[in-house]
Amino acid sequence: MESEVDEYDESEMKMGQRYYPGEMYVDEDGQLSWFNAGVRVGVGIGLGMCLGVGIGVGLLMRSYQATTSNLRRRFL
Repeated sequence: MESEVDEYDESEMKMGQRYYPGEMYVDEDGQLSWFNAGVRVGVGIGLGMCLGVGIGVGLLMRSYQATTSNLRRRFL
């Protein structure tokens, strides 16, 4: 059993922790390229906006439902 564990490469184990391995973003000279850095920033901003809009819409719907139920109770 231990021999099977020893056969795994460290890079394979890293992929389980992230979506893409770190080597995918590194250029030939070992530096992070401007394009890949921009992709990372863009994905982060996009995910942040989606999360923010989702929370905002959820809060808006919750307050709308609370308001309409209070108005129905008051006027009907």
